Amino acid sequence: MFGFKKAKQERLIRIMKSCLLFIFLGIGACFANETYSQKTFFTVEYNNRTVKEIMNEIEQKSEYIFFYLENSLDLNRKVTLKVENEQVEKILDKLFSGTLNRYYISDRQIIIFKGKDELSTTLPIVMQSRSIAGVVRDALGPIAGANIVVKGTTNGSITDMDGKFTLSNIPDNAILQVSFIGYLAQEVRVGNQTNLTITLIEDSKVLDEVVAIGYGSMRKKDITGAVGSISNKEIQEMGGNRIEQILLGKESGVQVKAVSGAPGTAPQIRIRGIGSISAGADPLYVVDGYPTDNIQTLNPSDIESMDILKDASATAIYGSRGSNGVVIINTKRGKAGKPTITVDVSYGLQKVYDIPKMMSGPELAIYGLDGLRNKNTDAGEDVSGHPTTWFYPMPRPSMDVVEGKIVDVQMVDEILRVAPENRYQLNAYGGNESIHYSVSGEYLSQNGVVLNSDFKRYSLRTNLDAKLTDRLLLKLNLNPSFTNEHISDESSSSSYGSYMSASPVNRAQLWPSYFPAVDENGEYFMFDHADGSQEWNPLAQVNEVINNQRRIRFLGNVNLEYKILNELKLNVMLGGNMVSTNLMRFEPELEAFAGGGSHNVVYGRDDSSMGVNWITEYTLHYNKSFSKHNITGLAGFTAQKDWYKTSFLASNRYPNNLIPTLSAVGGVITNGTANINEWSLVSYLARLNYSYNNKYYLTASVRTDGSSRFGSEKKYGFFPSAALSWRVSEEEFLKDVSFLSDLKLRVSFGRTGNNDIGRYEHLATINYNRYTLGGGTIEGYSPGNLSNPYLTWETQDQINTGLDFSILENRLSFNFDYFVSRNTNLLLDVNIPAATGFTNTLKNIGEVKNNGLEFTISSVNIKNEFEWSTDFNISTYKNEVVKLGLSGDPIYSATGMVGGANITMVGHPLGMFYGYLTDGIFLNQAEVDKGPIFGVGTSAQSRPGDIRFVDVSGDGKIDSDDQTIMGNPYPDFFYGMTNHFSYKNLSMSISLQGTYGNDILNLAGVGFLNMRGTRVLQSATQNNYWKSEQDPGDGKTVRPNDSPTGNNRATSQRYIDTGSFLRVNNVSLSYIFPEKIARKLTLSSLQVYLNSTNTFTFTNNKTSFNPDVSNSGNPLTPGVSFSDYPLPKTFLIGLNIGF
Repeated sequence: MFGFKKAKQERLIRIMKSCLLFIFLGIGACFANETYSQKTFFTVEYNNRTVKEIMNEIEQKSEYIFFYLENSLDLNRKVTLKVENEQVEKILDKLFSGTLNRYYISDRQIIIFKGKDELSTTLPIVMQSRSIAGVVRDALGPIAGANIVVKGTTNGSITDMDGKFTLSNIPDNAILQVSFIGYLAQEVRVGNQTNLTITLIEDSKVLDEVVAIGYGSMRKKDITGAVGSISNKEIQEMGGNRIEQILLGKESGVQVKAVSGAPGTAPQIRIRGIGSISAGADPLYVVDGYPTDNIQTLNPSDIESMDILKDASATAIYGSRGSNGVVIINTKRGKAGKPTITVDVSYGLQKVYDIPKMMSGPELAIYGLDGLRNKNTDAGEDVSGHPTTWFYPMPRPSMDVVEGKIVDVQMVDEILRVAPENRYQLNAYGGNESIHYSVSGEYLSQNGVVLNSDFKRYSLRTNLDAKLTDRLLLKLNLNPSFTNEHISDESSSSSYGSYMSASPVNRAQLWPSYFPAVDENGEYFMFDHADGSQEWNPLAQVNEVINNQRRIRFLGNVNLEYKILNELKLNVMLGGNMVSTNLMRFEPELEAFAGGGSHNVVYGRDDSSMGVNWITEYTLHYNKSFSKHNITGLAGFTAQKDWYKTSFLASNRYPNNLIPTLSAVGGVITNGTANINEWSLVSYLARLNYSYNNKYYLTASVRTDGSSRFGSEKKYGFFPSAALSWRVSEEEFLKDVSFLSDLKLRVSFGRTGNNDIGRYEHLATINYNRYTLGGGTIEGYSPGNLSNPYLTWETQDQINTGLDFSILENRLSFNFDYFVSRNTNLLLDVNIPAATGFTNTLKNIGEVKNNGLEFTISSVNIKNEFEWSTDFNISTYKNEVVKLGLSGDPIYSATGMVGGANITMVGHPLGMFYGYLTDGIFLNQAEVDKGPIFGVGTSAQSRPGDIRFVDVSGDGKIDSDDQTIMGNPYPDFFYGMTNHFSYKNLSMSISLQGTYGNDILNLAGVGFLNMRGTRVLQSATQNNYWKSEQDPGDGKTVRPNDSPTGNNRATSQRYIDTGSFLRVNNVSLSYIFPEKIARKLTLSSLQVYLNSTNTFTFTNNKTSFNPDVSNSGNPLTPGVSFSDYPLPKTFLIGLNIGF
């Protein structure tokens, strides 16, 4: 009817969503018109400025909002005026002096009209006598500070602390426009209703949402760098107990691997590839402003948002800790309103479904018989008699199975279980105009799918925001936690033999399927090889070995913010992070542990550590807007110090198995050590953000770090960055493109560093030594390593270009980034002359580069009573080693049981798989004669049924010169997609993730892809093996042989399996009961939800529990699997109750 200017309506919504709204929301409901105007004064001077510019500036400097009708106002008329400490009426009188325009002020709303007639057509609408009341809420409870406006008028209200509102003078057929920051705006037709309940739905796609950028925040639409965000809604949908479940497949350029399914295990997170050889590759985490390297004690339900800083313009503000990316985590805070209490209870079950298939007992027995036949035949022994009488005999228990005894025990099934998990969470939040609080407590109990492994977490969080004075604000964040974990051995624990790791899962995979877990007397079965050696019984290992870790952590900080001027604030932060950890391990003396000769006595150890980290920060924040310009500035100083002490005591002098603690050894400690480590960091930082007319943006930052880890000549590092962006959609030539919502181009450059090196690598050290001379003991000291005063941080230079594009009122959005990074000064051991007394020393001489593409698309597919939205991302990057010291010699990396399975060499990515290429097997003697073969003229010479290796060197024979790159652990691309569905009170989300084109190296195959007599279970993939020239099986699977010929057990492509997969990562379904039902139960809200993780996995991998694996965080050994702790599927049900 009235045709209000669309741009002004949009401005109203934007301003209502701005951060200023939070300040006055806590004050309560609406005030009378004169209250705000009487307290608001202006001192301004305008010279030859347009009416539009003056009105815009009044809106920016106050809470006033202008309304006017089409063609009622000359916005381009220029005015000169000046007022000092006057109310807004004085400005308006001068602004419209000599014109027909008049004004009417209603609270913070200023209506401009022309003449009495125009006002008379507007005001009657609001002069009618009808009144209504209502409440605005979301899924959890009432919303304080929501805006309600009668459409087409200025009649409006703001909800009080209980979410309630009243409106008078409501016309017939009125439509209410309801909005609140972070929620989808709604229009509600009043009809005949006098009391309304309006439920708002969170909006995860608001263009003006605020994201953290490091030491501050910024509107997402104004970002000049590459920053990804995960909203609270997405976090709640995932419903997981582990941080990586939130990140899986959610953000382009961020690759997350759940390296182990063990509860409480940290994930492996890589942002934009790997840029280091010997320093750390993990990102920096910043929790409520506190930089830390460990977030495993953090309760995911406490997280409000996660922002991932990816390019150097975003991460350079963190200097020498920014090259691996930065993950900023902000936890939930209180808001104005009456106290709200919620209880969340969930119960779930975990189970491993995707178990690699192994041979049955009869299959293994026959396989072993054929293998021993080949061993005897190759040695020239007679095999005409009964197999138990051969020179290399078939063990009687195995022969019994061949002859018909039915035994089939899959030890993996014996040590795995269906594992429950339960979680209890209590939250309370609320506040008034002076103080906001948020308190949460959590208890998590998660049993592992491997017997007797579990993880318990007790955490408490208190976040407090207090307005001490009009200028002084206090923020307090406290997070104590306690975890208790019974840890299952993993392959990284230690190594037992050449083909079996310490992992009970790997041991169970290799346990012969015709041997029981326990004997007829109920004792653990002791597995004796024909050669007299023995293996650990994995069931005994998981039941009897104690491996218990307890950790107490307290993370907290206090922030004081003082408003020096309206545009200038000082923030002071003091924080501390204290961690105390104790690990106790006990291995009892059991016949089932007699394997290997070194574990046949009782063994116990006790590890303790204590760490204290503190930080202090002083930052100035400046924000100034004038005309079309906006400037924000940051300058600061920060200092952080870390002290860490470890101690270790061990003994093998226990008298028996009765007492597992070291108190039982009578003071006889057979091993022990203690260490203290310290580091400190002092930094100066600054950043400038400038924008002109919401069209052109500049960001520049600089940081200087001084670190105790660096050499005396390289103590300080300088890390600058700059970024530019251009919002093309604001240009006049695109103004009339109706479907275009936003179009922005970005480019950035920056330098960051990686200081995750040893604390004392730059210093000369001294070692204490004892040795025997002439029957006596001599003690003394010797140099440990040379000093290097030039040792410094690893440096990354990165260029990023980006495009942000959205259309159809932001219903379809695209983000594209291309980056190139070069990491220099990488740390490498360099050979030095023996005359120095050392063989090598550490220097900054390596170089690696990465480049990649990242693409994200978000769409609102259907938006009515039924809603459907989709987020999809896909990324690819290439890694290349440019320099490896002066010689350029490759780095061969040992991985657990196998040496040199990965290689790092110039011109190739880090940690490529290294070994022999294969070309099937030799099917007959003619093919062997044709060659090339291994071990010519030796007993190990290749025979029919052995592997045919590729002669890479071309010299006509197979030897170590033929080893080469045989696989790539890096995918061609990785991707993720999430679909969100909602219908009324029912919502559902489905998340997918996957990779394509990468390999994994399953070194567990050294055991289960190689016949080792009758002592090792084999993969079912080996069933169709070569038996004879007349029966070659599938023509690809090597013949069994306990003394293999032809180099069959060498690291080769046999152990390479595909790492490509598509996983339905998470499925969540929730239902919010109608408010009427909740009220009948004396509740404010009631929600039930179902959730599953790791729901389905589609892959051609047949030998691993998890195709998305990397055994360790070492950058030089990516993509290696030992068949460790499997990743389970989890199904849970939960209930969220609000009071």
